[in-house]
Amino acid sequence: MENIEKNKFSYILIDYIETRFGDPISSLNINSNFCIIGTMLGRLILFNINTHKITVLLDGSDEEILHINFSTNNNRSSNDFYCCVGDSSILKYAIKPNLMDNNNPIASQTSNIKNYQEDYLHVKYCDNAIVYMTKEIFFMIAIEQIKKKPMILNTTESNYIVKNIETQEVIEKGNLRTTNYIVPFDFDGKYFVYLQFFTNVERMLCSYNVYCQKTWKHLLKSNFGILNYCKLIKDNKLFIIRNLNQCEFRMMDDNFSITHTFSHNGDQVISIDLYYKIIRKPKKEKAKSSLIEQKDGITNIYKFHKEDIKKSNTDNKYKISKNNKKIDSTSEIETKKNNVNAYEENSKNLKNENLSNDLFYEKEVDDGSYKGINSNNNEEENEDKNKLKKDGNYENIKANSLLNIFLVDIDGNVNYYNENGIKTLFNINQIKEIDKASRERGLFSLNYAYFIKYSQPYLAISTDNGCYIFQLKHI
Repeated sequence: MENIEKNKFSYILIDYIETRFGDPISSLNINSNFCIIGTMLGRLILFNINTHKITVLLDGSDEEILHINFSTNNNRSSNDFYCCVGDSSILKYAIKPNLMDNNNPIASQTSNIKNYQEDYLHVKYCDNAIVYMTKEIFFMIAIEQIKKKPMILNTTESNYIVKNIETQEVIEKGNLRTTNYIVPFDFDGKYFVYLQFFTNVERMLCSYNVYCQKTWKHLLKSNFGILNYCKLIKDNKLFIIRNLNQCEFRMMDDNFSITHTFSHNGDQVISIDLYYKIIRKPKKEKAKSSLIEQKDGITNIYKFHKEDIKKSNTDNKYKISKNNKKIDSTSEIETKKNNVNAYEENSKNLKNENLSNDLFYEKEVDDGSYKGINSNNNEEENEDKNKLKKDGNYENIKANSLLNIFLVDIDGNVNYYNENGIKTLFNINQIKEIDKASRERGLFSLNYAYFIKYSQPYLAISTDNGCYIFQLKHI
């Protein structure tokens, strides 16, 4: 273990998943029990964090493993997962319950779902397909892009499809008009973000709503520089990295307004991971004097009143007897009636007040947005919500959640950003437990696409020779 006393942060190198040379990691995901990696040559590898056992689920496929997502069951985490094999199929693996303690674990493949109704469509669009997969939504669009020089730019209309991953039901079909040279950046289940080129230097950043077929656009001038990463975040914002390591939060408005910036600690950023930490607000305690009891949907206040009346009468008896006065039964009955009337009137007011508080609390907690951004157009948002709720794909990000970002740069610096600022956690090239020859050769020297993925308390980082898994503390 190595400690960073300055930041009161510590980490442990859990293990290392080695990959074959020339078969780089193309997808990665992790949860509290398993780390799963997919490769360019279609290998799918499962690592059990608890037993440190490795299982090869696929030893090769026709296409690369593009996306790996753990499934959710009634908004609860699950060890079952989906993986997207190129644009040809989606595989679902169900992790057996005894996998946690089994020395030779086996994960059963439960479905192999084709994305195309006919094989020739797959052959036709394979080279041009852009595929994204969230926990519940599959999105594919085929854009015939320029592959030769000199570039001859023109416009093209491309078909896309949106599906429910679990049921494979088609939610939406449409076509998107773009130029024939684009760079895809992100998809959050609703918005597709991409950069399209009009000339060698003239570019436009776009966010396209796949359900309402509406596009937000912003023309980037030549002095904007290189756009390295662009990720959707909530509240109608984008998190971007430009000019290699300049980090910015921008609004998707007419001016592409900057709301916040920070400087990355290190050189060129080569991978990022964004996640939301939900800050749950404790429920308000109801006033003890509410005098409300609900049973079978009926509000009952009498039982509570009776106890208070009994206590009140006992106190009255004590006071009267202390003064050597007799209690008149008629006045006692009258006192009970007056007390009941007073409590009932008070409870009506308290009931209205408490119901109002409950409604305010529920709205404050549950009124969130899609995973990504809120629509400024109410009609557009309502249409999206109805469509997504109908198909069970409405994914909610709580309004009171905090954005956290992990970044790794080409020199091996691993940085962590939240609302309190940015700090460097460690440099992976300086970890003594990693093979010295690998560190001297460089872990990010082959110009692959690299991945970093966090799921509390584990962090996975892909490199040229495999995936390293860390346990983080004090994050």
